[in-house]
Amino acid sequence: MRRAVRLVARHARVAMRTLGEAIFGVASPAGRDRVKRIAGVLGMTEGVVPTLPTVGPDELTSDGTPISLFGLEPRDGNVSLLEVTVLSRLVREHAPMAIFEIGTFDGRTTLNLAANAPDDAVVYTLDLPANKPTAYALAPADYHFVNKPASGARLAGTPYAARVTQLYGDSATFDFSPYRAEFVFVDGSHAYEYVMSDSMRALELVGSGPGVIVWHDYAGWDGVTRALHELAATDPRFASLRWIRGTSLVLLVVGRGTRV
Repeated sequence: MRRAVRLVARHARVAMRTLGEAIFGVASPAGRDRVKRIAGVLGMTEGVVPTLPTVGPDELTSDGTPISLFGLEPRDGNVSLLEVTVLSRLVREHAPMAIFEIGTFDGRTTLNLAANAPDDAVVYTLDLPANKPTAYALAPADYHFVNKPASGARLAGTPYAARVTQLYGDSATFDFSPYRAEFVFVDGSHAYEYVMSDSMRALELVGSGPGVIVWHDYAGWDGVTRALHELAATDPRFASLRWIRGTSLVLLVVGRGTRV
């Protein structure tokens, strides 16, 4: 009985918080981003209906895959707790020796990728410096995530920071040629042109595989959703894109020997 009461109380708090975000979130870029992310998890977009085939989180990794999680409380712009759990399980399952993240932001995802990778793995994370000219126009809400005091603030000072190499630049013009990766996380600009460009760079990083590419913010940002739909429909290399249920993550498995 107590458990049922706690469950009802929790759902009531979530409902009230969500209602508050829907009413008052329009007042700030951060609030609008939170509403957009809630809409994405619910499969609601501002015009582009999500149509990618889905896969359940528990179908992606072996049962009981142990993970370590840090920074459990998400902040504006972070992946959700379920999303960071899925990402951590994928990394622990596939044990990539090289990980590349496009879009560092505050380093929370970077920290969890590094913490769940093999001890001798390396994580590269690329972030756009504030006030740097860009090859393409950013999505208007992107500026909220670009203009920050420092990249990777939640990673700094942790035991896993030594595994991470911080890179800076515009992902559309950055020279990716010296790098290879077995796991790529695409979480940069939400503008259509950037998602298309970042997706091609991610595929180049993984090469023929085996490897895994994961995108963030599908079904919540039209630029991301439209780009992934176009890639899935027009490029056979992206034909097996899968939307991970309950999240805004999209998965692509590249090469043989990699579990879906």
